This record gives sequence, structure tokens and C-alpha cells, in this order.
Amino acid sequence: MSKGKKVVIGAAVLVLVALVSGLTTMAVTNYGSRNDPLVTLSYLNDTLAPQLEAKFNEALEKKVSEMTGEFQKIADAAGGGATGSSQPSGFTVVTLKNGQTVTCGVGTEIMLRLGTAVSAGSDTPRLIDETGGRSVTDAGAALTVNHMYMVTIKGNGIKATRDNTKILICGDYTIG
Repeated sequence: MSKGKKVVIGAAVLVLVALVSGLTTMAVTNYGSRNDPLVTLSYLNDTLAPQLEAKFNEALEKKVSEMTGEFQKIADAAGGGATGSSQPSGFTVVTLKNGQTVTCGVGTEIMLRLGTAVSAGSDTPRLIDETGGRSVTDAGAALTVNHMYMVTIKGNGIKATRDNTKILICGDYTIG
């Protein structure tokens, strides 16, 4: 091989090395720039995820608060406002005499534990039998012991048909 060819090949190799080196340098220095961002897993886990979670929780709390207010307006319009002597934090044991009537607000739950009782009220359905999955539509229909009943219309409730009738009740009610 002649000296001229060696020089040309050497120069070509030198130009090729310079070109590859220049392209590599350009790629390394621009990787992760504003034009080509690099996002790491630690950024996603430590920064972005907590920010998104905080924004989501804030929006969720706002919507829950709005919905609670709307549900309260609906319950108040339906007559479910506080009118009774119950303890809204849980169930209360109430003992009734024969003939006593329990008149309830919307959403009140009643469970007959001992004795006998019938449905009472002027609007149908009188009660919802949550345990049996049915509506109690007839006034004077006998209640089943240990079934959970819910009042869905203000003014409906139950009437004891035996002394010493015991019920568990949660919600607004009055005894008459």
C-alpha cells in the first residue's frame, strides 16, 4: 500500500472518530434537558406521586363535603330532620308497653328483639324489611323477631302488641 493511501485512510479514520466523538458528546449533554426531559423513578415516587395524591384527596374531600350537604338537604326536605330522642351514634334498647307506638324519621332502623309488634303509619311502604329484602306495605303487618327494618317515610314506625316488647333502634324517633 502506498504512502498516499495510508494518509487518506488515516485521515478518514480521524474524521470518523471526531464525528462519532462529537455526536456522542452532543447526545450526552442534551439528554435530560428541557427539550428532552429525563424522569427518574425516584422523582415519580418521592415528588410527583405525593403531590398527585394530595391534590386527589383534597378534591375528594371537597366532593364528599358537597355531597353530604346535598344528602342532608334531601333528608331534611323528606322530613328526616332531628325530631326524636334517640342517640344517633348507635342503637338504643327501648322497652315498650302494649299499644305504644314508635313514630320514626327517615332512615331510622328498628330491630324487634322480644315481644310482638306490627307496622304502623299512614304511608306505604310502612317499613323496609332489610333482612327479608321486602317492603312492608300493610298497616298492622306483624314484624319478625331479629329482622332489621328501616323507615323510609317520616311518620311511619311500629306499634307494640304486647307488654315488655324490646326493640333496638337507631335514628330519630318518638314514643307515643
